[in-house]
Amino acid sequence: MPRAKEYNEINISQIPALEVLSKIGYTILSTEKAEKMRGNLYSVILKDVLYERLSEINRFEFGGKVHKFSKKNIQQAMLDIDEALTDGLIKTSEKIYDSLLLGRSYPEKLSYMDEIKSFNLNYIDWNCLENNVFHVAEEFSVEREDGQGTVRPDIVTFINGIPFGVIECKKASISISQGISQMLRNQGKEYIPQLFKFVQIVMSTNKNETQYATTGTAKKFWSI
Repeated sequence: MPRAKEYNEINISQIPALEVLSKIGYTILSTEKAEKMRGNLYSVILKDVLYERLSEINRFEFGGKVHKFSKKNIQQAMLDIDEALTDGLIKTSEKIYDSLLLGRSYPEKLSYMDEIKSFNLNYIDWNCLENNVFHVAEEFSVEREDGQGTVRPDIVTFINGIPFGVIECKKASISISQGISQMLRNQGKEYIPQLFKFVQIVMSTNKNETQYATTGTAKKFWSI
């Protein structure tokens, strides 16, 4: 049974947030189902969802015909979006942002031709939004980079299996600045930067107010 503090935050802030997301088209995933779809607690991508969407929304035209991308290129695109944190969180996040916005180019060879040409593969269908799928998971446990346990953001939202948003929910008596501080801590290299390198919006909310920002934004620059 949750402690009173946790109970209040879940019922006063977290559940209403999930209800809003559900109404605008997000499918709610249980903690257990989200973990199963990821494969392990370090991974943050819903792998099967991403594979299915990349296969479905991407086509290329050549020789007067429309073709699907090869399974090899779909799998490579999944690996490529999961950029290593070698250059730090902000630089890595910028690389992923470019890929999400512009896609990536992959070579395809048609069986009846020796010529190889490259075609653009997109992670998000920006032209037809209904071709994308939206999920939300609560109590999303992620293994820390330093191996010292896990961190559990209240709510994580996904587009096509890629985490796009993180929301920290607080009860009304707690300032949302606490949620912001918690969010910034979790982006630290010892914590869970492997989640935040994908994330395009972060949010701290309680019953009375909300502030939001992007990954790496200093506390004083968060917007109302």
